[in-house]
Amino acid sequence: MFHNEKPGRSRGALLTGALALGALTVLGPSADGSTAVAERSADCIVETHSAARGKPGTTGHDRNEISQAEAERMNRDLRERVARASGGLTMAAGGTIPVVFHVVTGTGGVGNVTDATITEQMKVLNAGFAGAEAPGVAANTGFTFVLQETKRWSNNTWFTGADRSRVEKQMKSATRVGGAATLNVWSVDIDGLGYATFPSWYERSPQLDGVVIDWTSVPGGSATNFNLGKTLTHEVGHWMGLWHTFQGGCTETNDEVADTPAQSSSTSGCPAGRDSCNLPGLDPIHNYMDYSYDDCYNQFTPGQNTRMQEAWTAYRSGR
Repeated sequence: MFHNEKPGRSRGALLTGALALGALTVLGPSADGSTAVAERSADCIVETHSAARGKPGTTGHDRNEISQAEAERMNRDLRERVARASGGLTMAAGGTIPVVFHVVTGTGGVGNVTDATITEQMKVLNAGFAGAEAPGVAANTGFTFVLQETKRWSNNTWFTGADRSRVEKQMKSATRVGGAATLNVWSVDIDGLGYATFPSWYERSPQLDGVVIDWTSVPGGSATNFNLGKTLTHEVGHWMGLWHTFQGGCTETNDEVADTPAQSSSTSGCPAGRDSCNLPGLDPIHNYMDYSYDDCYNQFTPGQNTRMQEAWTAYRSGR
């Protein structure tokens, strides 16, 4: 069990709703290769009714919350690439993905994640992508994640500063391994639970590609309600091309996946029967791409699986 309480931070919620209200959002890599990220000061964030997926003490903005215009641009690009692939390439049907796990520690060794905990984290990740948590309901994606290497870095600036784009770029550029098909994971001390790059960002900024998680979110960590290791599953979903299930709000297209019912906002906790849209279907509170508690998560849908296979073929497979 890890203990990393953060005195001095008030219990705030990550704030969502930028899609509708025009808050500052992540728009992907900028021209200089750094990630365009909204500053996390309170006066830069539009407060809305929805609490985001954040651990106790969290304040700030989810970096995988994208504008609807950016979502539409990304989706057009994916459709075009899938159309080209269908003319000569075989769409992916799962595959083996090597993982490089970067354990970054701060002063005095704080943030150390043991090899045994990483083994458990990999089990959780593979169970989610195999559909093992909701047999007969969840999609078995066919993707298997294999730990290729664990790398350990003692650097307090990286450990405490990965929320800042300059530090993130420095850390990743100095440590990242492999190409587009290698999943790099960094465990650090960030304000929220995690963030990831989308597949279409790789071509422009390959040195930034991967997933960053807070070290307290791993199995047995101290992030209350978020310490079963499913933050990594959520963030790898982004890395594989999925948006949040509440992307687009109460619209027919919402997250561009037909079998994830529309929801007006993110979920907090595990509210059975929640139905926030006047459209068919209850909110997908058990979906890994919502903001529910870890013990509420248990599935990707077949439609999400199709999107991941398409994005894998279009942007990562063989690269």
